[in-house]
Amino acid sequence: MKKLPMYILTVTIFVFLIGCAPLSRNECLEADWFEIGHKDGMKGKPRALFQRHVDACIKHGIGANRDAYYAGRDEGLRIYCTGDSGFEQGRLGRKYQYVCPPDLEPEFLNAYYEGREIYEYEKKVAYLERQLKGIKKQIKAKEKDLYSNKLSDEQRASIRSEIRSLNKEYDNVVRGLISLAKTKPSY
Repeated sequence: MKKLPMYILTVTIFVFLIGCAPLSRNECLEADWFEIGHKDGMKGKPRALFQRHVDACIKHGIGANRDAYYAGRDEGLRIYCTGDSGFEQGRLGRKYQYVCPPDLEPEFLNAYYEGREIYEYEKKVAYLERQLKGIKKQIKAKEKDLYSNKLSDEQRASIRSEIRSLNKEYDNVVRGLISLAKTKPSY
């Protein structure tokens, strides 16, 4: 394997770490446009990102190598546009940017939608669990209020009614969780 000069390696790592941040003057001067495109492709970044790189470098009076960038991006997309990556992107709830080439897109999208189904499912479960936690907290507070010495019988009756309503709401959310569990996507 060909050994990269240290400054190119440093710039590449820096570009990878900063993601979409504009390129600095030194980065534009030392840019390996193939490698920048490769990194963008591996992250599934859209083609329009190249223009942002160009705009950043133009501010410094430096041009960009479009052909090298797109060749690197195309190679990077071959790594990004796999079933495993599609599943991971969907599972993390990330939006698909429609960047995959036609020959790779079907596999990527099938896996993406499977991952996205799991993401949506888990999002619903988390929402219902938060609801349950909030209702439990309200019930505890009402039960604590119920035993206050300063309440009239009418106030106690009102609090008991609120607790019954909260218990019904709790039961409805539990039923929602049970119903959701029956539709759990396969992992």
